[in-house]
Parts: sequence; C-alpha cells; structure tokens
Amino acid sequence: MEEKNWRNEFFDNYFKIEVNNEKEWIDFKNQHLTKIFQYTRVKHAKTLILDDLMYLREIKDLNDPFEGDLLYDLDEFYNNNIRNPKLDKNGIKKLFYEANQDMKNRVYIACFSERNNITPMWNHYGSEHEGICVEYDFKDDELLKQIFFPIAYVTEERNKEILPKIIAKANIEKSSVETFTNKSLEWEYEQEWRIIIPKNSEKNSYIVQKDNKTYVKFLTPKSVYLGYKIDDRDAYFIKKLCEIRDIPVYRMIKDNSSFNLTYIPYE
Repeated sequence: MEEKNWRNEFFDNYFKIEVNNEKEWIDFKNQHLTKIFQYTRVKHAKTLILDDLMYLREIKDLNDPFEGDLLYDLDEFYNNNIRNPKLDKNGIKKLFYEANQDMKNRVYIACFSERNNITPMWNHYGSEHEGICVEYDFKDDELLKQIFFPIAYVTEERNKEILPKIIAKANIEKSSVETFTNKSLEWEYEQEWRIIIPKNSEKNSYIVQKDNKTYVKFLTPKSVYLGYKIDDRDAYFIKKLCEIRDIPVYRMIKDNSSFNLTYIPYE
C-alpha cells in the first residue's frame, strides 16, 4: 500500500464491524501522528501559545456543507420491508436528516493538518496568509492520541457503508466516530486530522469553558509559523508571545524554485 493511502487503509480496517485487532490499528494510526499543525488567525494566538487551550467547534460551524453527513440510497430504504410503511420518500428523507443532525449535535471537534505549507489552507484558515500556523509534537502524549483521528477521503459508495452499521447498532460509538472521519475526495489536499470528543462522555475531563467558549486542554506549541503576508505589528506580537515560553518562530516565504511555501527563522 502506498504511503498516501494509509488513511484509507486505517479507515477500511479499524471501522469494520468484525475487527478484533483494534489495538493494532490504533497503533497503526498513532505511528503517523508525530506532529500536527493548525492554521488560524492572529486573534487566537494568546490562547494557543500561552494558555495551551484548543478551541472546539461544532459540526455546524465547519465550511464543508456535507460535513458529518451520511449518504444513503433512498430507493433501497424505501423498498426495505422493515421500514415503517407509513413513511413515504419525503418522510424517509426527513427521518434521516433529523437523525443525522442529532448525531452532529453530540460532538465537539478541532481540525488540524499534517503539513504547514499547504497554500489553500493558509488562504482558507490562516487569514489569507496573514495569520499563523501552530505546530505541535505528539511523540510523548499517548493520552491525546486517543481522541485524534485522521480523515479519510472517500467515494460516495464508501460513505454509504456507514449508515447500515448504525442502523444495525453495530458498535455505535465507533460508527459515530466513523461518521466524522470521512470526507469527499475533493478535500484531500487538507491532509486533515481531527479531535473528536462526544459532548457527554468520560473524556469531558479534557474540556474547559472560558469566555463562553469551549476548549480542550492541549499541548504547548513546538513552533509557530507566520503567514508570508502577515502584518509587521502582528508578527512582532506573536514573536513576543513566543518569547515568554521560548517557542521558535518562523516566517513562511515562497520557494521560488517551485510552487511551494517554505520557511525561514523570524528574527
């Protein structure tokens, strides 16, 4: 299996109903989780750099309109002899929509990427290159790894395999995680990982409420990268924050030998 497909290999094995070697696949997942990056705005810098808190979002706040959606074959469910005979096709659509919305309202997430030089990520999440990208090192934190999952970029057919598992009540907790770890192939450039925390679970010990926002206790940043268009005053502000905790700061620049971004130390 090529390296670029390891996400789908994990997705296709760990979430199987009959899988009996879960630890093997969790270890497989975790060996790829050594460092991670979050693209964000300068206004979030103090919380990330000084407080070691990571903002948690709800599914409705994300930019993918199909985030957390479970696809299904309408005709297949309509013709299934175990369905409620009072439901017409519009009733089935309404039922699945409401059930899916309920699932989405049950979790918090935070999103990350494997790389710090993805140009569309800087554009979409890093304030059009005027924000920052924060690096974290996971080598020694086994506890946080438990709530981190990679996103698999899948076909519509692969997504449709999830809903029957939930209907069959086959490991609901795992199926719920699977719901939020697959996205359309068009998002593959993001190389995303995400925290997934059920709102009502034993993992709530991670959660912190501050200024009417919800955060998860997190790691101290390893490094901070400034967008190549960042304002000089913002760059100075980030530099001063990082000096308090002795965190290295770098500035993204264009690598004019290719269509890639690279970085240099920020002095």
